[in-house]
Amino acid sequence: MLKVKKKAKPEKILLGEEVYILWQDGKESRISFFDLRDSCPCASCIDELSGEKTLDSNSIPEDIKPLKSEYVGNYALRVYWSDGHDTGIFHYKMLRDFEKQQ
Repeated sequence: MLKVKKKAKPEKILLGEEVYILWQDGKESRISFFDLRDSCPCASCIDELSGEKTLDSNSIPEDIKPLKSEYVGNYALRVYWSDGHDTGIFHYKMLRDFEKQQ
């Protein structure tokens, strides 16, 4: 089981003009909706065997937005997108490391 360190858990997550995350250690993260949708880790967007991205970034509407979100246990966030996609589960560690990847 993936263990998330306490500091890696968000204090709060807000969906406004972008995804805003306040982490328990005081760090703040901001992720655009497009970038988060484009990095979806689900099996529909990433090949399960190779790990290669199969999602065509050009297929994502520029005005993509979350319709709602929900916490998954104590380790992740699930987002329901305006393009109908809803199978991506974004682990907190992935969200925390997101800015390093950009």
